[in-house]
Amino acid sequence: MGRSLNSMVDLQDPKILAIIIFDIIGIGVFVWFLSSRLSLKLRVIEQRKEKNREQILQADRESQSDEYPVNR
Repeated sequence: MGRSLNSMVDLQDPKILAIIIFDIIGIGVFVWFLSSRLSLKLRVIEQRKEKNREQILQADRESQSDEYPVNR
C-alpha cells in the first residue's frame, strides 16, 4: 500500500499515453456535445416563451378592442 504512483504506472509507456490522450479527447467531445445540446434546448425554450408572450399580447389587444369598439 505504501508504493508511490510512479512505481505503479509508467507514464513513459506509449500505450498509457495513447489511452490518456484518447480519454481526454473523448471527455472533450462529450462536454462539447452536452453543451451544444443544452444551448439548443435553451434556444428552443426561449422561442417557445417568446411565442407565448406574443399570443398573450395579441389576445390582450383583441380583448381590449372588443371592450372599446371604434366608431367608424
